[in-house]
Amino acid sequence: MNAMQPDATALLACLFIAALGVLCLAVGVGHQRHWRHPTRLFSWSQKQQLIRQARGRCEHKPPLWFRCAAPGTEADHVHPWSRGGPTELWNGQLLCRRHNRRKSNRVPSPLYRRRLERRRKKY
Repeated sequence: MNAMQPDATALLACLFIAALGVLCLAVGVGHQRHWRHPTRLFSWSQKQQLIRQARGRCEHKPPLWFRCAAPGTEADHVHPWSRGGPTELWNGQLLCRRHNRRKSNRVPSPLYRRRLERRRKKY
């Protein structure tokens, strides 16, 4: 056998490993699945409660700046629904469109959640 020609079993093994890798990517092996609350959106009464709680303003506040002055127009999950956050008042916050889009589905740090709770006591 010539040294330049690969062995047929080595080719089959490489093909099998490649097919297995593609299958794992298609099935999603390694991706963590999160339990999701059955209700995705906040109800109208929940939104009204969030508006009253935030006094109609966006609740976003950078660490070294003032609270956003824009009106809060969107009810957002503090812990994102797509990552297992429930659609309940304690997990809701009122954000303006810009800050809601910027937050996306990121999970906030414990420091952010503590600061939000402390800030809510002031308004």
